Amino acid sequence: MADTNPLVTSASKPRQLSAAIVGGGQGCKSFLQMMQNDRVGPWRLNIRGVADIHPNAPGILYAKEIGVELVTNDYNELLKLPDLDLIIELTGKKEVRDQLEKERPQGMRLIDHFGASLFWELYTAQQAIIQQRTEMRERVEVEREWFSQIFDSIPDEIVVVDTDMIILDANSIFLKNNHHDIESIRGQHCYDVEQAIRGDCQVAVENCPFHRVIQSGEMVSLVRKHFDKNGHTRYAAIVAAPLRDRDGTIQGMIESTRDITDRIRAEEKLKETEIQLQQFMEMAPIAAYIKNQQGNYIEVNPAMCRLFNRTKQEILGHTPFEIVNREAAESFRESDRKVLKTGQPIAFEEEVILNNRRVFLSTTKYPVMDADGHIRAVCGLSRDVTDLKAAEQELKRTRDYLQNIVNNSPVIIITSDMDDRLVSFNPGAEESLGYSFEEVVHRPASDMYQNPLERERLVRRVRTEGSVRDCEVQLLRKDGSTLPVSLTLSQLKDSEGNIVGTVGMGKDISRRKLLLGQVMQSERLAALGRLASGVAHEINNPLAVISEITGYLLELLEADPQATDAETIKELHEGLPKIIKHVKRTRGITHRLLSFARKQDANEEVADVNLILDEMLPFWEKKFHLGGIKLHLSFDRSLPKVKIELLQLEELFINIINNAIQAIEETNKGGGNLWIETTMLDGKVAVKIRDDGPGIPENLRDKLFDPFVTTKAPGVGTGLGLSICYGIVKRYDGEILVDSQLGKGTEFTVVLQVYKENPKTNDESAAS
Repeated sequence: MADTNPLVTSASKPRQLSAAIVGGGQGCKSFLQMMQNDRVGPWRLNIRGVADIHPNAPGILYAKEIGVELVTNDYNELLKLPDLDLIIELTGKKEVRDQLEKERPQGMRLIDHFGASLFWELYTAQQAIIQQRTEMRERVEVEREWFSQIFDSIPDEIVVVDTDMIILDANSIFLKNNHHDIESIRGQHCYDVEQAIRGDCQVAVENCPFHRVIQSGEMVSLVRKHFDKNGHTRYAAIVAAPLRDRDGTIQGMIESTRDITDRIRAEEKLKETEIQLQQFMEMAPIAAYIKNQQGNYIEVNPAMCRLFNRTKQEILGHTPFEIVNREAAESFRESDRKVLKTGQPIAFEEEVILNNRRVFLSTTKYPVMDADGHIRAVCGLSRDVTDLKAAEQELKRTRDYLQNIVNNSPVIIITSDMDDRLVSFNPGAEESLGYSFEEVVHRPASDMYQNPLERERLVRRVRTEGSVRDCEVQLLRKDGSTLPVSLTLSQLKDSEGNIVGTVGMGKDISRRKLLLGQVMQSERLAALGRLASGVAHEINNPLAVISEITGYLLELLEADPQATDAETIKELHEGLPKIIKHVKRTRGITHRLLSFARKQDANEEVADVNLILDEMLPFWEKKFHLGGIKLHLSFDRSLPKVKIELLQLEELFINIINNAIQAIEETNKGGGNLWIETTMLDGKVAVKIRDDGPGIPENLRDKLFDPFVTTKAPGVGTGLGLSICYGIVKRYDGEILVDSQLGKGTEFTVVLQVYKENPKTNDESAAS
């Protein structure tokens, strides 16, 4: 096949080209040195000129040194050199390359910095090979490799055909993509060679790039759609240009093909996105609109039409002054001007009259710019927040109302954050504790407690249980005194249900404690009176036996002073042990009474419920016997001790057991049953006291622990016993539960906290 390289004038000898270099940097100097040293063989260029805007550039100075014909700072002078074949651009600037491409004379070729750099890299890489081959072969190979590298480095598929549509050459990308080698396709017609990206050549002649290029002599570009082997749509961009010899005769065509499927699909996706955006505009619940610089609406969505109560045709092309009242229009124009002036988005709320209705709008406006960054329009998004504003105002009124309640409430109300630091402190707390809000805000909430550990314990319970109700605590006043408070502590949550802290509501119970103490003392004295009455009966019985036996023995001794009669001695032997027995019985009764009485001054906080019940139940033996009450006991002897004062625990059991006995006596004239059980319940000690009495009416169950509420007949009870029991249990962080059914009886369950010994205290005790 004939060599069609226009630089070749004969089959073996290339002519020397006349060239000029634009760009006098280090690359230019190296290029000149390479030419000067004659390292490119017969392809050596005749460098006739060098241009650079910097007079001291290395290439400029070296060109002057070696006597280059024209050295200048204006590359246009190079283009005027006669018979100049080639311009080499080494500036690395695309704009310079493009300008040279436009201004170079016809027939003058251009090698840009990319081609030159490839040439330079090829030259450097092939030095070892060049040194091993003959001078002529080296020069030919260098040139061939140089142009081959340029040819193969192009990322598009390139194929060269002659005027008979015979393939002369193809780049590596073409061969790789179509799984060919150059020898298998060279010499074949282009339409016989499979091209995956381009698709099979099955188009009409008038649409064939080859025929159009050959006929017109001009470059042709087109986009071809085809289907691949899998049936998927593919798109290819084809650019074809004529190949001419030195005389301008068309020698063939060079065709570049690029797969633009992804770009086409991206454009389709963009179009789809635009459609979706339009759908969003149509469906958006907020008013969206675009106005030009003159204030005319050029686009509005249905929500905007509903806001103005106008059709789209009635809005487009008009200004607000033609649609709404002047006051609203002035407000709209003012915000538009601000966006146009600053070029920045703005967000604001405004109150306007639309359709004879006062409307609150939450609006965002931003500029719409063209490709050059100039503002062409204003886009706005407005949301009608009238209902929201009304809700906010109602919320504010409610908040103010609640705040007024808090501020005027005599109850202590304190809130803390997640770090347990005080956040709010109402006037009721200020009056009760003597602190001002400013003195306590951000302080640890535990500072308000006489025992800070008690605060930690309550907070732990709140985190796990949600709240703690009616817990008695001792708060510290500013003057150092303590204030007994009935506290309810709960989780404080925000509008989304997240825990943000705690809220405590406390009531001063100092006066109530004083009255309760007086009532408890009265009840205690009454209970002791009832116990004393029972004890008197218990003591009188053995004393009567002792008196009777002693009188009988005295009569025997008076009848027989010497007591030698066998029968008298027998009577003495039988009577004296009875006296001793009843004396011991009396001693036991008095011992238990004294033991019970001594506890009046006890101040211990640890008790054994089994032991207390063992000591107390004998006092009711007489009552059980006379009333026909059968006692059923079930004690768990392995129970741990509980944290409660002994006296308080006894008071608790006296009230509940006495109530059970009275209930059985009043209803079951023939007797009844009383069950007492001790057991563990959810890690706590529980005492269950159940009777088969009449039960409690349903209307009294919810008020059973209120003061002065009683199920007994008038004059029989005060209605304070269970109220006292409730106060005792709550004081020690316990519970008292009641389960009752009419006609079937009542069960009280007292649940007490287990006493946990302090290891440190035990160690100290052991050491002592």
